[in-house]
Amino acid sequence: MKKIRAAVVGIGRIGRAHVAELCSYSKQYEVIAVADHAPDRLENIPSLPENALKYSSLDEMLKNPDIDMVTICTRHPDHVPMALKIMEAGKIAVDEKPVATSVAEMELLREALKKHPGKLYFRHNRCFEPAFLKTKQLLDSGLIGDIQYIKLYRSIGYCRRNDWMTMPEFYGGLLTNWGPHLIDQALRFLDAPVVDLWADVRHVISIGDGDDMFKVLMKGANGRLADVEVTGANAMPGRQMEIIGSRGTLIYNGGPQLEVRRIDPAVELKPLKPHPENPPLEYGNFDEKLYFVESKYDIPKEISTDYIWKSIYDEIVNGVPSPVTFESAYRVVKVTEEIFKKSGFEPIKKFFSK
Repeated sequence: MKKIRAAVVGIGRIGRAHVAELCSYSKQYEVIAVADHAPDRLENIPSLPENALKYSSLDEMLKNPDIDMVTICTRHPDHVPMALKIMEAGKIAVDEKPVATSVAEMELLREALKKHPGKLYFRHNRCFEPAFLKTKQLLDSGLIGDIQYIKLYRSIGYCRRNDWMTMPEFYGGLLTNWGPHLIDQALRFLDAPVVDLWADVRHVISIGDGDDMFKVLMKGANGRLADVEVTGANAMPGRQMEIIGSRGTLIYNGGPQLEVRRIDPAVELKPLKPHPENPPLEYGNFDEKLYFVESKYDIPKEISTDYIWKSIYDEIVNGVPSPVTFESAYRVVKVTEEIFKKSGFEPIKKFFSK
């Protein structure tokens, strides 16, 4: 089996996670180098092979002819410039989210990809989240009927965060941090172009001026409605996922199982007409009795979000297309930009495409 010789630029929290994940796929990858401008970040890196080389810059690292692939784990505005530089050096770039700060940047990547086909991948790893994959499977099977409403929610805890990720000059905030994950999932659940979008983005408690709470409603051309909410200012968080169909509801709030309550499949919803006269002194439908089935479904254990690396490897080496495509990443960036614009959130506006 061919091994891809990988390198990581930016050895903070995410960069160290990349190193560990790549090393866990030791049959597919060999981590041979890391780079960071801060000397202390190059010390005590868990999982890093002893013989891995350490560089103080991306430019220095790109001179190494043995490197096949570089994953980008630096601050957000660096992602696209570094990806372009890596591709120009003839190496594969793996772009961490947010994969771009604007649609204009995505167009730069599109042009670079035309010049360097097969040299760009995106780490939208939450499309391999086990709960998401199991939910998608159940919804596609028609388990709860026609999908109407999709609620995706994350609480990061009540935290007055104060690092660079809260600073608009670095394209920081929750919309650019957790937003790409849930927007990507929402677009896959919608399974149709977005025809209408409403958004509210705000700063509540973080020390920087970046957003720490946002809510987005997206309507698909097929009528489905996606409701995405992420907050760093909620001390009493809600469910991570709630999906309503014409025959039932699916919920998820972490843990090993999804929960579903749906009309018994044996129950046929017969055509009925409403009654114009006064109803009985009770609520509901007095012409039929519905019976419900409650079920729990195990989250698959054989897959996790780091499966993105196997997916990237399989496309590079075996020609098996990844579900994370340029167009799927482009849609996430386009929606993110539209959210910022429609919400009127001012601190981030310098990144808007013209």
